[in-house]
Amino acid sequence: MKSWKHTTLTLVAAGLLMSGTAAATASAQTNPDPNTSYDGQTMPAVSNKVPFAKPIWTIELDKPTIENSYQAPIVIENSIFFTIKGGVLQARTIQTGKLLWSYGTKLQAGAIQLLNGSLYVSGQDGSVYQVAAQTGTAKRIYQANKKSTFSQFKVEGNTLYFASSLGLVSVNLATGHERWRNTDVNSIPVKVGGKLLVLAMESGAITVTTTYAIDEATGKTIWRLAGSHSNVLKVDGEKLYFVNDWPKSDTTKFLVDLDVVDLQTGSVIETKSFVPVKQGEDPMYQYASKLVIEGNDVYVSTKDHQLYHYNLNADPSVVKPEIIQDDGTWIAGPYNGKLIYKNGDNIGLHARKIVDHTPVFYQGLDNPASRVDLIDSGLYVGQTDGEVYALNVATGKALSRYQTSARSFGPFQVEGDKLLVQAEGKLYAFTLPAELRKPISGTGLGTGAFSKAAASLSIDGQLKKFEPSMMTTGNRMLVPLRFLVGEIGATTSYNTQTKQTTVTRGDRSIILAEGAPFATVGSRQTPLSFAPVILGGSLYIPVSDIGKLLGVEVKWNGGTRTVEVSTEVAG
Repeated sequence: MKSWKHTTLTLVAAGLLMSGTAAATASAQTNPDPNTSYDGQTMPAVSNKVPFAKPIWTIELDKPTIENSYQAPIVIENSIFFTIKGGVLQARTIQTGKLLWSYGTKLQAGAIQLLNGSLYVSGQDGSVYQVAAQTGTAKRIYQANKKSTFSQFKVEGNTLYFASSLGLVSVNLATGHERWRNTDVNSIPVKVGGKLLVLAMESGAITVTTTYAIDEATGKTIWRLAGSHSNVLKVDGEKLYFVNDWPKSDTTKFLVDLDVVDLQTGSVIETKSFVPVKQGEDPMYQYASKLVIEGNDVYVSTKDHQLYHYNLNADPSVVKPEIIQDDGTWIAGPYNGKLIYKNGDNIGLHARKIVDHTPVFYQGLDNPASRVDLIDSGLYVGQTDGEVYALNVATGKALSRYQTSARSFGPFQVEGDKLLVQAEGKLYAFTLPAELRKPISGTGLGTGAFSKAAASLSIDGQLKKFEPSMMTTGNRMLVPLRFLVGEIGATTSYNTQTKQTTVTRGDRSIILAEGAPFATVGSRQTPLSFAPVILGGSLYIPVSDIGKLLGVEVKWNGGTRTVEVSTEVAG
């Protein structure tokens, strides 16, 4: 009897223990411990209404490796494309993916170039072949020294440039004979102003990146850029722009130094400095995470997600940068008047319009982005869950999505009515939404960024009508420059080479340019509240700036919606 009771009590105790364990487990599932759980709040797939599209065809490719990364297929006339798989060059029809012909056995992966109807590929033994794109017939045009440990090549005009561990070689494409060899460098050159610029990495006390200039005709080194610099970011006539990458010290004053280098001599003729270091913080722990030069605009982002917008020709000590705040990470742009950001939680993307910083949200994206490409009207996003989205870059609308089995992607390609997607050993062809087959139009500044303003003009008490009309953006009122200055007796002239407008009134002369947030008065720069912009063929400038520039009094009367100008005020 006691034994039975004991057994019963034991079972009851065990039951209590099991019940307690189950309760604890249930509690952990419903109330996760913040020290051991994380919920990224990713939206469930069932809520995603973006339609799926099936692939037209799929073919196998070599999987990318550290040595051989993704290489975009070569496409001709939206009809035939070329890839290398397993050392074999393949030609296929873009409509069905069907194999047309193949050539070779031990070709270097991804190394294909097209010139004048011929393909150029290289073998693993350092040979280079010319292959007829239509038929696949081939001939060897160059054989490098087999002692070289790596190689890459480029065809340009009638020249083959072949780079290996033994140096850079220039080869006559017609004869296969070497013209010259330069052993200072072992990378592929870029031609600028009759010179070949070659990026080189050199090791010493520290590892530096520099650029050599080589004579195109003789192959002799003309100059080597001292210090450590990025690749060339901008070419403006005889001026080359490089970021100075020399290691910072505790006396560094700016996050970015942009060196302007003379093309002929390789000497630094000017240094432009951007983003002052923050006072009270160690300069060694401050850095610029991204820099882009687009025309005369310089964009610099910092580790704290601030984006600084400078004008390349402005004096930073006089003309302060525009600062664009965002919680996300800037990853692309400027494009179509927008900067593209990764969201702060790493899920999805959004953009900010450069003109007024208003956001554009991109629909449907529900996982981290692995690759993003901007092509014409389209924004193409490959996610780490294998889905690829096609969106309208201007509106943010998601038009289609495609399923792959990959977590990483090669460059997306738009070819006619098809989107080609490289995804870890496979190439997919999908139908491109009709909305994205159109080339992108305009700069992205016109739609929604500016609107006509119903306003009148009063000059010394006499009412006038704006022709063309005033425009607004955000809280700014912009006036058509030529019309306004003509009404107050000033003249304008336009320099087609410099793309600058000169306004003259009496002995006062000012120079303005589209996109430049400053006016040049004499030899000095005067900051503007907003950079001039061309709308409908007319240059517009803020009302608030025009008076101080021309020496007249300009006021905005909000009650009567009138720009009131008094020319009697002395400048």
